Amino acid sequence: MAATATQRRDGRTFVNFSMPQRSQSMKSLASRPRAVDDKGEEELPYRPSKAQVVQSHITSDDLHATIRPSLGSGKGGLTAGPAIPERTTSLHRKTITWPATIEGYRPGSFNFDTVHTFVKTPWGLERTILGTRWSKSSAGSSALRPQVFMQLPSEIYQCIIDHLENVHTERIKVDVAGMQTDLRSLCLVSKTWHRIAADQLYRELWLPSNRAPTKRRWSKEHRPSRLQLLIGTLKVSPGLAMVTQKLHITAALAQELQSEISSGFDTGPTVGTLQALIRLCYNMEHISGYVIPAATQTIGLMDALAMRTHLKSHTWRLESKRSLPSLPEFIYSHDHWPKLSTLVISADIGVDLGGVAVSIVLSRLPCLKHLVLSGLHHDDYHDTTLMTLPSLRSLRLEKLEGLTDQGIGQLAYSRLAPYLESLTLVDLELASLQTIQSLLWHLTRMKRFTFVQETSPEPQVGIRSMNTPIRLGSSALHHLHWDCIDHGTALSCFAAAIQANHFPKLTTIKAPCDYDGTIQSLCRPIAHTKLTHDDVLFLAVRTKQRYTRDLRASQVQAQLRIRERSRRPSFNVIVQDERMKVCSTHVIGSILGNMDSKIEYDLNPGVEGGKTALVELHDVMLPKPASLGRTEQRRDVGVLF
Repeated sequence: MAATATQRRDGRTFVNFSMPQRSQSMKSLASRPRAVDDKGEEELPYRPSKAQVVQSHITSDDLHATIRPSLGSGKGGLTAGPAIPERTTSLHRKTITWPATIEGYRPGSFNFDTVHTFVKTPWGLERTILGTRWSKSSAGSSALRPQVFMQLPSEIYQCIIDHLENVHTERIKVDVAGMQTDLRSLCLVSKTWHRIAADQLYRELWLPSNRAPTKRRWSKEHRPSRLQLLIGTLKVSPGLAMVTQKLHITAALAQELQSEISSGFDTGPTVGTLQALIRLCYNMEHISGYVIPAATQTIGLMDALAMRTHLKSHTWRLESKRSLPSLPEFIYSHDHWPKLSTLVISADIGVDLGGVAVSIVLSRLPCLKHLVLSGLHHDDYHDTTLMTLPSLRSLRLEKLEGLTDQGIGQLAYSRLAPYLESLTLVDLELASLQTIQSLLWHLTRMKRFTFVQETSPEPQVGIRSMNTPIRLGSSALHHLHWDCIDHGTALSCFAAAIQANHFPKLTTIKAPCDYDGTIQSLCRPIAHTKLTHDDVLFLAVRTKQRYTRDLRASQVQAQLRIRERSRRPSFNVIVQDERMKVCSTHVIGSILGNMDSKIEYDLNPGVEGGKTALVELHDVMLPKPASLGRTEQRRDVGVLF
């Protein structure tokens, strides 16, 4: 902006910065004649610099002053630059608040007529009273500092994590996608939450499908699958792999593994990827969702499992149609499992393990507590090897041709008798009811007893049986599952024992073979459910054979017995008016069951969505249908006991 020197009335000059003219150069100003003061000093030309200029306004206490004071009149006769003219502006001028007279003004002091004080309004007084209209919300005042959350114990965070998992879990169904999304969100809250939520996220890994995503249209690179991305994360962060304890094989991954192993070719990409994942998880304890059969294609996978020293449960699926590992490899693979507590050995008749293989394997597992033996050859497992069992808590014997009534009866006097809490006998075809009586009386800690076979055991005729009649009973039994297609007289013996209170702690009984409702009449009444036309047709087809093992047929028959009993009059209700004239009569039907009983009559399937009352081995081993969307089923080996 250009500046121009202007002459004022008092003879002084000032620089007008508002005029848009170019200022003269210093050379032209120096060539002009300049005034000389009394002392002979030449007055130099003044030119404003291009730097920022700070304007200062000087006021005076003199009310009668009309001319600005000049710095030239000060001490020493200092001469200032040209004075800045009055500012011209289009804005409204502020009102000057000067006193009216000079007497009312004292320079350097301020006088107030009144002392200003703050007076609270009525609504201001009510702010301090809780519950009133004007009270302040306590949300702001009760906000805790972040340091408070950092000092909370880890148990509080773990309780929140457990509650979050319960929100996404309904019995055995788990919303995996929703649970993982919430855990990833918690990882972004703070460092404390990141540590706790990440541990929970990787402690139980739900293994996704190994199917690679669709290749992009203009890309030459093949994108990795979600399972391969998970392996890459565990390789980059080995600490997360150390946290992993459980591996859940999803339905999609189980179908891929099943198709690769059934093809008969060498190790496929999915089996190899799962093998690499298991080798990364050093502290892995459980793997569920699908039981990998022992075959040539899975030798590397079995070797990886054999090196997991923290493994706590394992299932052997031995099939004669596949090339099995050698007997020494099968035995030596148990040497690195000192913490194994659950073992399942399932085989068919064509598998030959040898007479002492199972006993040698069990002797190498010091922490074994739960055992399932199914389908072994009668030479591989018989009454003699049964006596070599260690002190177990749960035992399931299924389809073992080498076991007899005499061998099973010896369990009552073996070394596992004081420790056994759950016993399951499936398709052993025992014939003596005295064997069942001996087990119930001598297994003093047994809480669950399951007996399933085609024919019912009967009291044996003999001198000893005539002197000691059948007297069933147990002081510790809580759950009884009795299912024999030909129920015989055993069910009536149990009914008599229940009436005599020989099962004082019995709370649940499951008897699908209760065709006459003998056991149902001793339990608490079950809920009345609606029967459809399809149920009646289904029962008509199923009852062409008198005895059948079908859980749905048992449920329909139980409901029909309830309706039949309700038609029998229990008592009549007669309503009379004041003249003793009968107005109406109501007949109250009978109920089937005992209201004072503590025993529940259970006809639910073994697993949710199943068709049998017993949990079968294929419910745990075979892959589940992948039609559940984002929901997966959690089925561990523990449901077999």
